[in-house]
Amino acid sequence: MTLVMLTAAILVPAIIYYLTLHQTMNAIEGGNRPFPGGLIWLAFVPFLGTIWYMVYAILLSSAPKKAFARRQLPGDAPMGVTVATVLLIALCMGPYLNLLSIIPAIVLWIIQGVKMANCKRVLAMCRA
Repeated sequence: MTLVMLTAAILVPAIIYYLTLHQTMNAIEGGNRPFPGGLIWLAFVPFLGTIWYMVYAILLSSAPKKAFARRQLPGDAPMGVTVATVLLIALCMGPYLNLLSIIPAIVLWIIQGVKMANCKRVLAMCRA
């Protein structure tokens, strides 16, 4: 029972986060979009998924900046937060460093998700 609760506690936020990234990528015009939004779901593939998430997140973070500039909107992409998150997640894979980097990685992961949701909201408002 505890394993089921732990799995749900990890999967539910991850699904919400990846859905936000998917919708953010779809809100960006085709010319500024490096990948289709649906490719973020490859992050659930074992082993490959973590590396794919890191690539996808960095490319996605640069795309809103181009979209904002093209539409002459104020705002900035969360590139710094994304790079820091990716670096901390990479440190979580190593022994001993994972104990030091897991909490900051989770905090930055949440901040990055909120910033991506804000980018999605701004781009959706401009599209309508």
